[in-house]
Amino acid sequence: MEIYCHTDQSFICYLCTMEEHKGHETVPTKTERTEKQNELKEEQIKFQQRIQEKEKKVQELKQTVDIIKMRSQAAVDDSERIFSELISSMEKKRSEVMELIRTQEKAEVSRAERLLNQLEQEIADLKRRVTELEELSHTHDHIHFLQSFPSLCVSPGCEDSPSFTVNQHLSFDGVRKSLSDLKKQVEQICEEEFNKIRPQAAAVQMILPPEPKRSISVI
Repeated sequence: MEIYCHTDQSFICYLCTMEEHKGHETVPTKTERTEKQNELKEEQIKFQQRIQEKEKKVQELKQTVDIIKMRSQAAVDDSERIFSELISSMEKKRSEVMELIRTQEKAEVSRAERLLNQLEQEIADLKRRVTELEELSHTHDHIHFLQSFPSLCVSPGCEDSPSFTVNQHLSFDGVRKSLSDLKKQVEQICEEEFNKIRPQAAAVQMILPPEPKRSISVI
């Protein structure tokens, strides 16, 4: 079996070249081995080149994954910072609105308390005047009565009481309405902007080749 028949692709002996394989293309097995050995080396080189190409693609893909992770983290950090600044800004405005309400409340309450004190003082003065008149009405001293009567019977008049208006139904309906409108506007703007963000985030992707189909060999 030292002869290789190219025609039938089989190993044969020397006698077969004279009979069954007469006229076929035959070469010594050593010669065929040398030729196939060269082909084997070429295939090894090709496979090695393919390995190097795929290893290069693996490195490129890993670098791409690292870039995606790095940029995604940067986007997350920026988003967190922007949202924190937005929340901080809203918190600041919330404090300002609360301060405006409390300032107005303090001013109105202080004004009402001053007027209340003044009214209570006037009531006390009137009650004192009533008491003095009552005492004067029972005096038996005619001279004292006539001398005291003019000063005690002078009406204090309306001019003694200050004119004032205190809204008993004090409310901040305008503030509440403005804040409610602001809330709706902010929610609407957020929804519109988020609808823009979603497709932009979905558009960030690598262009990858389709996955190769794996061949299944049946044994």
